Formats: sequence, structure tokens, C-alpha cells
Amino acid sequence: RCTKQELQLVMDAIAQRKEESLEFKERAIEAFNVQNFKRAEQHLSSAIELDPENHVFYSNRAAAYMAMEKFERALRDANECVRLQPTWAKGYSRKGAALFRMDKLAGARDAFEQGLDLDRDNATYVRCTKQELQLVMDAIAQRKEESLEFKERAIEAFNVQNFKRAEQHLSSAIELDPENHVFYSNRAAAYMAMEKFERALRDANECVRLQPTWAKGYSRKGAALFRMDKLAGARDAFEQGLDLDRDNATY
Repeated sequence: RCTKQELQLVMDAIAQRKEESLEFKERAIEAFNVQNFKRAEQHLSSAIELDPENHVFYSNRAAAYMAMEKFERALRDANECVRLQPTWAKGYSRKGAALFRMDKLAGARDAFEQGLDLDRDNATYVRCTKQELQLVMDAIAQRKEESLEFKERAIEAFNVQNFKRAEQHLSSAIELDPENHVFYSNRAAAYMAMEKFERALRDANECVRLQPTWAKGYSRKGAALFRMDKLAGARDAFEQGLDLDRDNATY
């Protein structure tokens, strides 16, 4: 009986705090309406202090942070929103918006796509999210195009054995398109030519991670390991590459 009474006291206190937190949420909405985003953030912080398990508060505070261009804080709140309510699409939209403004395009794309997968029946949400996703995809496409220009410059540098310049161009390409496994393979070749074998291995491993069915990545890895005197690892890498591309007589 005593424990139930104590539990009821706790539950009553939680209910009281939830009620008070909703009052702060309403004040935040009023602040949003007059574009006082700092005041909105303050009210939402008070709401979160009273009810730290309400995912909507984090979503709304993320919106306030976005309006103030505090993108890292917005992302942190968006992530907490998603953690608290992983099936709520809007949390992923908040996350995607923050990542987009932080120039993390692949992450932004993934977040928007996750949101769309969760709420395809909400026409308004789908329309708005698709518009945001299209902005991300356009930016990714533009960067991919620019990255290929750096790849071509790197090839020109390879042709005159300017491996340092090749590495610089490939680093620029990777910065623009960090998901292109060929860039890592080519930069590994540049590092090998400069006898920077640990860096070559790191790039070879990333190449393999991005495209585990591409034999050449394992050849890059094997070559780096061989020059690092890690013979067993080199053997295994070369054998993995051969298993993947036995029909290629040149390989």
C-alpha cells in the first residue's frame, strides 16, 4: 500500500510537470509567431527541463535553432527527437534540414528519405519533404560533376608523374563526393607512388568499404600491405580480389 501511494505521488508530480511544460510550449509558439526565435528556444528549453521525454519539444527547439542558424544544436535536438520517437517522420526532416545546412549532403539525403518512408500517406509532408530532398539531390549532383573535373586533373598529374598534385586533386574530389570509391583507389595509388603506405592502406580500406565487390580495391590494399611488410594481410587481400574478378584476364 505504501509503495503504491509513493508511486502515485510520483505520477502526480510527472503529470503536473507535463501540464506546465505544455504551457511553455504554447509560449514558444507565440514567440515563433512574432519571429522571436531566441525567446522560443528559451521557452522550449524550459519545457524540456520539465518533460525531457517529449519528442515534439526537441523538434520545435531544433526549428528555433535552425532559424537562428545554430545548425549543430539543431542537429543535436533532431537526433534526440528521433531517438525518443523513431517512427515520427518529422524528426528526420529536422535532421535532414540541419545536415543540409551543415553541408553534409549524404546524411541529409538519407534523413529525408527515412522520413518519407515513414509518412508517405501525409500529402503535405511528402510534398514539402520531396522539395527539400530535391534541393539536396541537386546539390549532390552538382558536386559529383565538379568532383569528376578534379579526377581528370588528377589523371593529368599522374601522366607527368606529379603525384603530390594528383593527391591534392583527388582530395578535392573526395571532399565533393566522399562516396565515390574510385577516388579513394586513385588516391591510394598516388600515396603508393609517394611511398606513403599507411595512407594508401587507409584509402584502400575505404575503397573496399564503399564498394566491397570491386576487385581493384583489394589490389590497392594488398599492394600497400606488401610494402608495409604485412605479408599475410597482403596475401589475403590479393586472393579476395582474385575471387571477385577471375574472368578479367588482365586483372
